[in-house]
Amino acid sequence: MSRRTTLLVAMLAMLFTAPPAAAAASCRGARPSALRFTRHVGRTVGTLRWRAPRHAGRHPRYRVLRNGRVLGQTTHRAMRIAVRLGRMQRFAVIPLTAGGRASRCGAVARIRMSYRVPGTPLDLVVLGSERGLRVAWRRGARGDGKLAGYRLLRDGATIGQTSATSWALPASANRTYRFAVAAVDTRGHMSKPSRPVTIVTGHKPPAPPVDVQVVPVSASALGVTWTPTAVDAGRVAGYRVMRNGAIARQVQGTSYVLDDLFPSTDYTIAVVAVDSLGYASAPSRSVLARTQDPIPTSGHAQAFVLASTYGSFADFMAHYRQIGVIYPTDYDCTADAALEGGDDPLVTRWAQARKVEVLPRINCQRSAVIHQILTDAPTRAAWLDRLTRLAADVGYDGISIDFEAGPASDRAALSSFVDDLAARLHADGRKLSICVSPKTHESLTHPRAGIFDYAHLAQSADWVFVMAWGLHWSTSAPGAQDDITWTKQVADYVATMPDPAKFVYGTNLYAMDWPAGGGTSHPGTAYEHGDIVPRLPGLGATVTLDTTSDAYHATYTDGDGVGHDVWFPQYDTIGDRMRAARQDGLGGVGFWRLGREDQRLWSDALLAPGAAW
Repeated sequence: MSRRTTLLVAMLAMLFTAPPAAAAASCRGARPSALRFTRHVGRTVGTLRWRAPRHAGRHPRYRVLRNGRVLGQTTHRAMRIAVRLGRMQRFAVIPLTAGGRASRCGAVARIRMSYRVPGTPLDLVVLGSERGLRVAWRRGARGDGKLAGYRLLRDGATIGQTSATSWALPASANRTYRFAVAAVDTRGHMSKPSRPVTIVTGHKPPAPPVDVQVVPVSASALGVTWTPTAVDAGRVAGYRVMRNGAIARQVQGTSYVLDDLFPSTDYTIAVVAVDSLGYASAPSRSVLARTQDPIPTSGHAQAFVLASTYGSFADFMAHYRQIGVIYPTDYDCTADAALEGGDDPLVTRWAQARKVEVLPRINCQRSAVIHQILTDAPTRAAWLDRLTRLAADVGYDGISIDFEAGPASDRAALSSFVDDLAARLHADGRKLSICVSPKTHESLTHPRAGIFDYAHLAQSADWVFVMAWGLHWSTSAPGAQDDITWTKQVADYVATMPDPAKFVYGTNLYAMDWPAGGGTSHPGTAYEHGDIVPRLPGLGATVTLDTTSDAYHATYTDGDGVGHDVWFPQYDTIGDRMRAARQDGLGGVGFWRLGREDQRLWSDALLAPGAAW
């Protein structure tokens, strides 16, 4: 062990054996919390996650240890870690100072890495007669080990093992058999046995169910009904509803609603009867049925859907009928001018099934890389080809370009790139949207907005998304990020363009919390509205509407005596900006980003399904 690691481990030992009261007093608000480890079944690598300290700053760094050994450092609140299953693991997360020194305010958690045995096989059934039997089952849940096979038990004794999900064996007449099956992995771990099935040879299986009826219930569900069947002996134990030849569920009654289906999709449905002796009937007559088409959107708003949190997609699902276009944040540029990322089929297909257009955000905030993409001929050609193929291969409705950090000197090169990309996409029936920095007048030298030639870009792009926020940022002094006077000037300038209807007014939905007056020494932290605003009363905050900026402002003092300024929008201030943009003739409104915003926003008449912009 290196000297540095030895000192760090010794410091940890001192820290976490300190008196609880002393530790709490010195580390209040500065210690990571809620350490938790998650992994997928069958994987020995998982993710350790934690909550940032309340006073973590804008870009905190953390050192992560496992069982006293340093694994690495990260600026994220998560790290991928390999573990040994069946053992207790001791994790530690230590914040680092700006100089890279380990803080005393670390957090420790002891978490057992439980080994998961294979799941119990499901739906055991026995078919045949005294001429021969076939025992069949469905695979149970996956365990941590590799599945070795299934052990068949007859009358409580193991008679063999197979890697298949059925077993043929001889039988004698007028004999009672009791079967069960258990899964076993290559490490010798065995599941609990399945529910046993008792059969009597010479017994006739049930008759197939008749009069099977299937009716569409919704875009994701089909209702199935049938007539009760007769049995030769025993009783009907249940009915298996078959979807496309596979068992969907066994039920007791004579009706069932199949859910979690795809919209606008055909399914073949049949029903099998199972008696109390384990015999299954032949399948009923198959019925072809189709789920309903989902209600299509009639909304016009545009919105970014954050790929890193399910909450953003959940918010979209709740309000999709008010949204016409989404920009999933699925792709980024790398330092060597490559494109990284991938489609999330759930988001893309769910949206398109509801007629919401999907244009993934192609994000690049690296000035040197943007310059290379726009001005280096081989790189430019490769990106044009890659983006065109990406849209076609995945089936996107188009592409959204977000090159915000490009130098003003590349203004003409960006316009030319957009012209060429738009021409390729339009030839394939797809669209192009480009995000642009806000400005109140033309400037050929502005470090953020100078690269964007609004009038030229609007000639080729289908939409020009004006990101009308950022007047204050994390390392600035506190203040409204979209002061109403400034945003109206932005909208007024856009209104002077030859075709203002091509411009989308983009507004922010999040809050910013600056400690100790903000600035580079005390950077602010961005929060979703739902993560900070509901907490303000509990923090003793004073909340007011700043009428000059038309933004909400809150002040509070934290447990360490540090004063905070929080600026944030709410439904009414967002509504003021939407109406100003519509009055100026802009073509629509867009949001950064969906997820825990002020939900009252969606009650605004301008965003109602079917409302004209």
